[in-house]
Amino acid sequence: MLAELLVQAQQHHDQEATLHILESFTPKIKAFLRQVSADHRDDLKQELYVKMIEVIQTFDIRGDQKK
Repeated sequence: MLAELLVQAQQHHDQEATLHILESFTPKIKAFLRQVSADHRDDLKQELYVKMIEVIQTFDIRGDQKK
């Protein structure tokens, strides 16, 4: 399912697909953020989502192996 969403997000610039991917990782992110001091949670959360969006946009969906 995530693979299909990733293809949609990349090839069709589907914001809904990107949102679904981000939402699927939300429980893990929340669990991680509980380990960080409250002063830094919001900033770190924003940084994590920005980085995830960058990865979604640039991930090699073809699975090419570079040698």
